[in-house]
Amino acid sequence: MLPLTESGRPQPPVLRIGFWLMEAFDLYALANALEPLRLANQLAGRSVCQWQMLSLEGRQLYASNGIATATARLDQAQQFDVLILCGGDSPHIELEHPDLRRQLHHWAAQPISLGGLGSAGWLLADIGALEGFRCSLPEPAASLVFASFSKLTPVAAPFCVDRGRLTCVGPQAVQGLMHELLARTHGRGLIVRMEKHATRQARPLLPMEEAPAKLQATLTLMKEHLSPTLEIDELAETLGISRRHLERLFKRSLGCSPSRHYLDLRLQQARQLLRTGEQPLSEVATACGFVSLQHFFRCYRQYFGAHPRDHMGALNSVQRQRVPPSRAGSLPH
Repeated sequence: MLPLTESGRPQPPVLRIGFWLMEAFDLYALANALEPLRLANQLAGRSVCQWQMLSLEGRQLYASNGIATATARLDQAQQFDVLILCGGDSPHIELEHPDLRRQLHHWAAQPISLGGLGSAGWLLADIGALEGFRCSLPEPAASLVFASFSKLTPVAAPFCVDRGRLTCVGPQAVQGLMHELLARTHGRGLIVRMEKHATRQARPLLPMEEAPAKLQATLTLMKEHLSPTLEIDELAETLGISRRHLERLFKRSLGCSPSRHYLDLRLQQARQLLRTGEQPLSEVATACGFVSLQHFFRCYRQYFGAHPRDHMGALNSVQRQRVPPSRAGSLPH
C-alpha cells in the first residue's frame, strides 16, 4: 500500500532509476537525463526520484569527452525500477562484449522498465528486447546490420515510452523522455511546473533600475499588499495609468498578466509559510490574501500539483530526510 500524504491522498512512490554507463558514453545525453530529475526533486520539495550510476565492473568510466564518472557494479546495485543504457557512438563494439550481452538478456527478462539513450537503443534491438514494442531510434551506423531490423516497430517521434521500453533518438530528446517517465509516476502537474520554471529561467533578468518606473511601483505595491490584496484596477488607478497600459507593461517585461504575477507571489509566499510549519492552514491562506480555504486549496493544487497540507513542515522534513548523492531510486512497471 502506498503511504498517504497529510491530505489523505496516496503519495506516489519514489522514481528510482539506474543509469548503466558504458565506456565513452555520451555525457551530454546523461546530463539531459539527470537535470529533469534534480529539478523535479527541487520543485516537489521532497525526493520524488533517485538515481545511481552503474557499470558492469563498477569502475571509473570516461565519457566521450574525457570526463570521468564513478560507478557502482551493476550486479551490486540498489533496487531500481528503471534501467537506462547510456552508450557511445559505437554500439557494434559494445555488442562484442560477452558479459554485456548476458547482462542485457538478464535485465530484459526482469519486471522492470528498460531503456536506451540514443544509439544505446540498438543494443536492446540486437537482443530482441524491442520486439513487440514501439520504439524511437536514431539512424543506425553503417556497421550495424541486425537481423532484428524487420521486427522493429519504429515511430517517427523524438522519444517513445511503450510499456516497459524507453527509447529516444538522441541527446536533445532525452529531456522529453524523462518528463514522460516523471509524468507517469507523479502526474502532469509536476511537468507543467518544471516547464514554467524553465521558461522563467530562460527569460533574461530585467534590471529593476532599468524597468519602467510604473512597473517597479506596481511590483512594490503587490509585495506590500499580499493581504488584503488590491484589485488590478486599483493598482492602475493608484499609478495613474489605465488597466490596459498596466497589462502591456507586465506582458512586455515579465511575460504574464498582472493578475497572474500577483497570484504567483501570493502562492509562493504561502508555500514558504507552509514549509516552516509555524502557522495553521487558515492563517496561511488569510496571510496570502485568500478569502476562503477552498479557493486557496484549488489555486495551490493547480500551481504546485499538491495539497497545501503536503508541504506543511516540508523544509524541516527535507533536511532530515536528505538522500546521500550515492543513493539510488524507481519507476512503476
